[in-house]
This record gives sequence, C-alpha cells and structure tokens, in this order.
Amino acid sequence: MTRFLRLAITWALIIAALCLTPGKAIPSWEWADLLSVDKMVHMLMFGVLSYLLARGFRDRIGNTWSNSRILVIAGLLSVGYGALMEVLQEIPGLGRHGDLVDLTANTIGAVGGAVLVRRLWMKKAAVA
Repeated sequence: MTRFLRLAITWALIIAALCLTPGKAIPSWEWADLLSVDKMVHMLMFGVLSYLLARGFRDRIGNTWSNSRILVIAGLLSVGYGALMEVLQEIPGLGRHGDLVDLTANTIGAVGGAVLVRRLWMKKAAVA
C-alpha cells in the first residue's frame, strides 16, 4: 500500500471522527457561523481526501489505470464517503443531522481536490 493510500485511510478516519462526534461535544463559535466556516471545512476535508486517494492510486505498484480513471474513482469515492457521513449523522443519539448543503460542500471539495491533482499532473507533465 502506498504512502498516500495510508494517508487517505488515516484522513478518512479523522473525517469520520469529526463528522460523527456527538453534537453536544462540538464547540460553537458565532463568528464561524457568520463566515460559513463549516462549509469551507467540509470542502477542505473532502478535497484533501480526493487528493490523497488520487495520489495513492497513481503511485501504487502495477498501476495500469489512466489518470482520468484515477481522478474519477478518487472523486467518486470521496463524494460517496461524504454522502455516507451525512447519512450516518442521522443516527439517533448523536445529536447530529445530515445536511444536503453539507453534502454539496463535500461534493464541491471532492471534485475540487480531483481537479487540483489533475492540474498538478498536467503541469508536471508539461515540465518533463
């Protein structure tokens, strides 16, 4: 398993811990609500996950996947994981609720992470 895939799994566990922490245990800051920091955090979390997955899939030994396939798979896995987190937040007793706007932010972040990786790969290929 590549370093980036290990990082992706670790990052996914961190996301799960953050998303599934009971609502009462989450601090609330009024200024963060004014700036919509929550949505930016969602985008960042899932953008990083897409990035790590794409790098990990590309770097694995014996990789025969095209860069396009890697990016689509990494993006879809990140979007799916974001959707799963929103569904799991509906578990009674957590004091959390899944949110379509959060899912949208997760999706934007996942796609953004894949786009960033694509740009980096294209830039690197142009230099080589």
